[in-house]
Amino acid sequence: MIKKHTIFSLGILLFSLNMQNVTAQSSNATNFEVTAVFVEEAPQIDGYINDDIWKKIQPITNFTQVWPNDGSPATEETEVRIAYDRDNLYFAFKFYDKNPELIRAKNLERGGRNDRDDHAYIGIDTYQDGRNAYLFEMNALGTQDDATITDERLSIDSFSWDAVFRSETVINDDGWTLEVSIPFRQLRFPEGDELEFGLMLSRTINRKNERVLWPAIGLEYGNFTSLAAVSQYGTLKGLKNIRRGKNLEIKPYVITGAQEIRPDIEFEETNIDYTKDLGVDVKYGISSNLTLDMTINTDFAQVESDNVQLNLTRFNLFFPEKREFFLERSGLFEHGNLRSTQTFFSRRIGLRNQILAGARMTGQIGEWSIGALNIETGDEMRDFLGSNSQNNTVIRLRNNFMPRATAGVIFTNLEQNNSYNRALGFDTQYRFGSSSLFNAWFTNVWDDLSALNDAAGHASLRIRNDLYNGQISYTNVGTNYSPALGFVRRRDMRQYNLRAGYTPSVDFEALPSLNRMGFNAVYDYIEGQDGQKQTTELEFETTMDFSTRDRLTFEFERNFDRLQSPFDITEDATIPAGDYTFNVYEINGETDSSRRLFLMGGFSFGDFYNGKRTDYSGGFGFRQSQHLTLEGNFQYSKIDLPVNNGEFDATTLSMSVLGAFSRKLFTKTLIQYDNFSRDLQANIRVDWIHTPGSDLFFVYNTSYHITGANENTFNPRRDFIMNDQIAILKLTYLIML
Repeated sequence: MIKKHTIFSLGILLFSLNMQNVTAQSSNATNFEVTAVFVEEAPQIDGYINDDIWKKIQPITNFTQVWPNDGSPATEETEVRIAYDRDNLYFAFKFYDKNPELIRAKNLERGGRNDRDDHAYIGIDTYQDGRNAYLFEMNALGTQDDATITDERLSIDSFSWDAVFRSETVINDDGWTLEVSIPFRQLRFPEGDELEFGLMLSRTINRKNERVLWPAIGLEYGNFTSLAAVSQYGTLKGLKNIRRGKNLEIKPYVITGAQEIRPDIEFEETNIDYTKDLGVDVKYGISSNLTLDMTINTDFAQVESDNVQLNLTRFNLFFPEKREFFLERSGLFEHGNLRSTQTFFSRRIGLRNQILAGARMTGQIGEWSIGALNIETGDEMRDFLGSNSQNNTVIRLRNNFMPRATAGVIFTNLEQNNSYNRALGFDTQYRFGSSSLFNAWFTNVWDDLSALNDAAGHASLRIRNDLYNGQISYTNVGTNYSPALGFVRRRDMRQYNLRAGYTPSVDFEALPSLNRMGFNAVYDYIEGQDGQKQTTELEFETTMDFSTRDRLTFEFERNFDRLQSPFDITEDATIPAGDYTFNVYEINGETDSSRRLFLMGGFSFGDFYNGKRTDYSGGFGFRQSQHLTLEGNFQYSKIDLPVNNGEFDATTLSMSVLGAFSRKLFTKTLIQYDNFSRDLQANIRVDWIHTPGSDLFFVYNTSYHITGANENTFNPRRDFIMNDQIAILKLTYLIML
């Protein structure tokens, strides 16, 4: 059993050091303010900044670089005007550019890679709590994406939120212009006749690798992560008498499809199953602060396929969540070490059976952030609330008990009949300085099998600014720690981690395009609950960032791994128990992915469990136009171990094709192959946004097993055996009341 007092003692010590040396910053450290202008007649959202109202509003112009030259004035002028009526918040951007022919604008896929184009962000902190915000992104074609920032943290998962708003652009001889209309009904904000929001505005000039911000947020908050520094946002004033609406959204769906499975190619036995179904999602604003989401007979047929991974370790692989219902406001439910020791991992719900019905409530009441999730799963709808169904419950509370500090609790429960698995966790975070953080958490699990009752915990202190970073952390995971709704990569360990880094700006005559270099060192020491050493890792890394957005990385690792029992690295190759030490050398490089043609590649070699391992990786991308983007990737590992069947290869190949006819109609094809399963898989996904917030999806999945030719002649009938193929058509329609 884990020694709980060890975690709490370390946490109290680190927190005390923080409080002695750091004074908390106020939630709005800047004095940037702007007043929105009320309009009786809404501007026409067409990208042309020619409405009379825009001519009467004084623009925001004082944008400051965060990258590449922190604190310097923007190299291109920017003007932003803000207006509102009772239903919408309006923005008019004028982005001057001395070379408009060089503006990068190719992405038409909503939620796609706008970061490869010239683009803009609007960040809105509706509660002015300096922690949480809505983020709206538009590129030079008006293509949208959006995100929610939780506790000043922004990740890929944050961009799963889908708001319904309007954006249009025009590229002209002066640069490009952008108009945006954001309905107030898409936001949650406190009661009151006169409101103030936190506000951040960002522009990226892609070919210059330049990001400018209003207000001025320094590089000590990071380049991209400066967008999430909500405590540094400016203030948007003057919002009065806003109409909130009924805050009710109903989104029904209908689905039809067919699946063909061919279990026996020799006798040409084919089994085709047809399906048709319907369901509904409902979003209701209980109050200005709380939102209730309900789902009945949920279907995720339109979700993209997972990327193929080959596991050459003895620990679990992590596959990220991709389902919209779970991703929206997912940051609120985070607890534990992400992708390593998570108390709650939504992917545990509904992958092996069907989500019959569920509800989620999220929101904020005063200083409390609230999240609750209850989902019933089973094989079919008639199992609902029966003996064959499972109930999945998560409750999450977080309190902002002081500036930039939170404390919270999480409870999870998986229950079926008389069996259960419950977890109760506590956590606290304290952000200080710019990007520095103290973090601690603890979780205990109770199971109907008492042998699975165990606990895990963590405490860390990170000190970071634009030049230096350092971190010390301690993680303790019990031998039988198994939260049924969580993810645990490694059990039975006590991990001690030290990190240090230095990232200066450089000016080398030999490499004038070199902008910054990073020097990082990491040391990990892992022992079991019995105190015996299990693993150590010493890593040194040097990174070179160029003003052209190219990157080059060199890395050296010295690892020790103690196997207390044999480890099956493949089905027919076993690494015996013992102590192993190996050195690994690695180099990786990538070019700017916003260019028409971009490349990436890596090479590593070294020892591997008394043998040798060499890895090659590479990829390319070709942005042919607004309508076609190709990307390909490969990973190849050559393993040579001194065991039976220890010489083998591990290969994964993938190719994606993005075709976009417009901002409302696009298709994505993903083709993948790996030599372990010898399966060739294809996923084709077509999305037509027929009205805002409503889609028509066509999804086609197929998989073939490649047996390999035994003769010199190629015979598709013999060498390619179809595993299955699935075709799905799904229609959704958003009703807003």
